[in-house]
Amino acid sequence: MKLFSLLCIVLGAILIFVFNDESDYDKYLKILGFVLLMYGLYKSTQLWVKDNPKDDKKDDTKSLDDHLRD
Repeated sequence: MKLFSLLCIVLGAILIFVFNDESDYDKYLKILGFVLLMYGLYKSTQLWVKDNPKDDKKDDTKSLDDHLRD
């Protein structure tokens, strides 16, 4: 899955920067490039979140009443 997200990011960047709007379909390829780039970034951030789970119990040791007393 990491390879797929990296591939989407690279292909999206290539589609965005290679074409120079000389023909009519270049605009659509750039839009496809942006869509691929955003999808690849979305997938890679999902992988980062799974790799680094947040432990809420360590961060939230005080209760609400303790915070209000301070």
